[in-house]
Amino acid sequence: MRWSDIHVKAGAVALGRREDTATAVADGRYDPDYCAAHAYESVCVAKDDELALDLAVDAARRALSRSGVDSAAIKLVVYVSSTPGGPDGIVPASYLQGKAVGVGTASALEVRQTCNGGLAALELAAAYLSAAPAGWSALIATSDKHQLPGAERYRSDPGNLDADGAAALVLSRGSGVARILSTVVLGDGRFSDVVLDGPQNYANRQEFLAEQRRRLQPMLASASALQRESVATALAEAGVLSAEINRWVFANVGRMMVDQEFRKEFGIEESRTTWDWGRTVGHTGTADQFAGLTHLLETGAVHVGDRVALCGNGVGFSHGCAVVDIVDEPEWSADGQD
Repeated sequence: MRWSDIHVKAGAVALGRREDTATAVADGRYDPDYCAAHAYESVCVAKDDELALDLAVDAARRALSRSGVDSAAIKLVVYVSSTPGGPDGIVPASYLQGKAVGVGTASALEVRQTCNGGLAALELAAAYLSAAPAGWSALIATSDKHQLPGAERYRSDPGNLDADGAAALVLSRGSGVARILSTVVLGDGRFSDVVLDGPQNYANRQEFLAEQRRRLQPMLASASALQRESVATALAEAGVLSAEINRWVFANVGRMMVDQEFRKEFGIEESRTTWDWGRTVGHTGTADQFAGLTHLLETGAVHVGDRVALCGNGVGFSHGCAVVDIVDEPEWSADGQD
């Protein structure tokens, strides 16, 4: 979708403390081969008693403060996550609304589209504001916390190093630090029920591997095609060439999981991504794209006239891309000078 007057007023993050991966390797919690292959330097770990929703509230409050938007002008609150936000019985979006906004009668919604949830929520909020009266704003907050016993951080996902963190954006019409040029979110639900059998169910290793290939190859082909289509379409709708994108923000997956052929096709060098930051954070689940954009803005890594592409994908399967144009210098920074 092409947008003409949807702006990011402000962004903010709330991350757990950084834990060095070398320490986890030394303690026997992290496989040294995976550590070397993925090249994470550290991962963000929240306090034991800190809820994922608390992280989202912290990020949302700071984004609102930075935005200068009156809380009463927030008419849509969207919460995004892929892990439990808090104890059973809590309605996450309403909790976020009450704790972070506090006033008004905004519609509070939750999006659960795994790691592409942030971009899905961005497109929904942009559509909402496009049809809304002037002066309305939207708040999107994402958060995830990966903690035992539900997840063993260093061993549960060999493709990522799961992190605890949150990010929030405030969207408005009229003005902001960045203008959303386009969003594209594509899905293919045919593979939601793909289940991999264990080798014990087959006569030999060859039969086992052949069956896994039969099940996985169509899914991987679809994922690869939709990733390319989402990016190509978002660029076309924004009227931007891939060479004109100054910075690319991807999910903070390990280096071994990067689709190098895709990046070669679009001419994306690692130096134009946020990996130098992402490798110190880990994969926060739903927050990577918003957190990456916020990092670029608050550290002064992008300037007026720069274009940034936010790219995501999630199991299920969903793929997305948003192209934004930096139109103003933020009055806030990573050192807390908001």
